Amino acid sequence: MDDEIVHDFLIEGGEILEHLDTQLVALESAPDDKQLLNAVFRAFHTLKGGAGFLGLEPLVALSHKCEDLFDLLRNDALRIDATLMDSLLRALDVLRLMFDQLRGGGAPQPAPAELLAALQAVAAGKLAAHLAPPVARSAAVVEAAAPAAASELITEQEFDALLDQLQSQCAPPAASGDLISEEEFEALLDDLHGAGRFGVAGPAPVVAPSHVAVVAQAPSPTATRSVEAPKDTTVRVETETLDRIMNMVGELVLIRNRLLNLQAGIGNEAITRTVANLDVVTSDLQMAAMKTRMQPIKKVFGRFPRVVRDLARSLDKQIELVMVGEDTDLDKNLVEALADPLVHLVRNSVDHGIETPAVRLAAGKPASGTLRLAAAQVGDQIVLTIGDDGTGIDAEALRCKVVEKGLMDEETAARLSSRECFELIFLPGFSTKDQISDVSGRGVGMDVVKTRITQINGSIEIESQFGIGTTIRISVPLTLAIMPTLMVVLGAQVFALPLVNVQEIIGFERQQAREIDGRKAMVVRGKALPLFYLSRWLVHGVHEFTEQQGHVVVVRIGNQSVGLLVDALIGQEEVVIKPLGALLHGIKGLAGATITGDGQIALILDLPGLLDSYARR
Repeated sequence: MDDEIVHDFLIEGGEILEHLDTQLVALESAPDDKQLLNAVFRAFHTLKGGAGFLGLEPLVALSHKCEDLFDLLRNDALRIDATLMDSLLRALDVLRLMFDQLRGGGAPQPAPAELLAALQAVAAGKLAAHLAPPVARSAAVVEAAAPAAASELITEQEFDALLDQLQSQCAPPAASGDLISEEEFEALLDDLHGAGRFGVAGPAPVVAPSHVAVVAQAPSPTATRSVEAPKDTTVRVETETLDRIMNMVGELVLIRNRLLNLQAGIGNEAITRTVANLDVVTSDLQMAAMKTRMQPIKKVFGRFPRVVRDLARSLDKQIELVMVGEDTDLDKNLVEALADPLVHLVRNSVDHGIETPAVRLAAGKPASGTLRLAAAQVGDQIVLTIGDDGTGIDAEALRCKVVEKGLMDEETAARLSSRECFELIFLPGFSTKDQISDVSGRGVGMDVVKTRITQINGSIEIESQFGIGTTIRISVPLTLAIMPTLMVVLGAQVFALPLVNVQEIIGFERQQAREIDGRKAMVVRGKALPLFYLSRWLVHGVHEFTEQQGHVVVVRIGNQSVGLLVDALIGQEEVVIKPLGALLHGIKGLAGATITGDGQIALILDLPGLLDSYARR
């Protein structure tokens, strides 16, 4: 059983049980409150569904009985009264006991047969008279009585006689807390009712008249361990609170950056040491705050066994799914943002990638294909891999298809490398499928995948060998709140380039610029690098190169590398992303704004959007 899923069920189910206490009491006073009736019905239904998913049959059985009762109540086939509420509150106590057993690492024990029978009788309009009302929750341990028929249960007179016999037979204890053993107690019960009548497979608690055992003796060390409530080590916090904390930490990072910049000009050793200590504490606090927003990628990966299984059956394929690194943590917002793109990629691997058993066998492969999902942290990036051992991608077929669709002329397509050909599948409306299916082939999906990945400052690349298989790698930052950047100067203004896109920085002199196919470029290590002057796009009044020399920042967008000419470099800096104001909101190429270490406002560039808006027009 998956511990993470069980943990989530315990937290959510525990909250439901706590709410049910209040709701049931309120319902007894307002039995005609349909909204409250529906809320309680949904609560038991949710408990049943969660328990069923985890295979917790005792929880399912009892929740189902309660759900049935509330279905009758909702349809006016049954009326709420005190006796009915006694049964429901008793059921709630037993459900809570089952949760305690699950928290302690054990399996929930079945509900007492008398309780299940009583709930069934209530549903049939024949409430069993022997079911006692629920016992108020206290420090005492409440345990479910062993199943027994009403006629076999010990009466109050018998219980009093048993106590008298205990008092007469037991010598005064040598030390406070000494008690007879469970075997001796069983023997006394046998004397009263006959041997074997109360025999049970395991240790039995003292049975009180209410048929709910209250342990009144001083507990032994073993008993203490078994009944001690586990300490709650988690606290559920609203995501809005976490967002506010991250925002405040972000402000602290900005102040840290400002102090680091100021202390360099002061030259005071004491101030330098203090700022250095603040730098360390701020970094630790930043990391701790980020961890509060982290979730395992398992939240996304957990849906894929069913997705792959259903698709494989519908396509008559045999596929083994292998998942690695499910516990890799990343920002909650990223987990949610990655869900749909990963579903697209997995579906495409099943449909386009892995062949049918007959085709695989003919190609000398095993009949069953393998789909591998992996996640790992690499530096400040999370790398997700979707790989299959299917048919791979035919680069030549992609060249032909892009020309056939009129998306590229034949001469340009012929110059594409294999890696550049693979990038073609991200073009809007591009598909190699000749027939549309319910799974894929509609020409949508892969372009949406790339768009959504780039929106979260991520990148996606494809590696493939025809006939062997395909691997798709997605890289995303650990968090979206604080971003490492390269600060550059264009004219007199500071801009921030996301460091995740930066590959290298090259010195530039004007004579290095070349004209290739009507575009500026420069030759770097024997290859032409497209060259763009950022000031021309972002600084008012600049239309051509204005400097004789400068710096070229080589950035990678997807699988394409381009050179961005800047006037000056400031250096690397962690920045806090602030939303743009109303005047700049929605402008392509701008991801947000920040305050630099020297107090200036800098715009953060969205490089994929910037290139789409200017370079590819």
